[in-house]
Amino acid sequence: MKTGLVAVLAAFLLAGCSPIMDTQYDFVPPASDAGMQCVQNCQQQQSSCQRADEDRVMACRQKADREADLAYEKARDKYIGDLKLHAAAPEKFGMPAEPVRSPYYGACQQSSQCQADYQMCYRSCGGRIDEKQVCVAFCD
Repeated sequence: MKTGLVAVLAAFLLAGCSPIMDTQYDFVPPASDAGMQCVQNCQQQQSSCQRADEDRVMACRQKADREADLAYEKARDKYIGDLKLHAAAPEKFGMPAEPVRSPYYGACQQSSQCQADYQMCYRSCGGRIDEKQVCVAFCD
């Protein structure tokens, strides 16, 4: 029984040390001047896309902050009321927990399509993108 458990634990530990790979891209530009102009347009589109993504994330975070402020104010009001109850009858009402303001930004981190769109645009201009897997951690 112990031997099997040790084997399972060893497998998990070894799996945690397996190489971590990353995809790297080598952009080979188009040969023509028209292709290079096209790539410049792709770069402008990518910049616009990234700005729009940044604006979206910032707006989402601001919304999360507003929602956290409202929830905190409501929880604080309840806390003050519960604190008064506790002060009046501590044997009947326990000490309330003080509220904490905690915005949730999880919905603000959605993945972007900008890089994939740029690569598609780059290729449509006659450029080539060579992809390779490179070990970035726990390499042998």
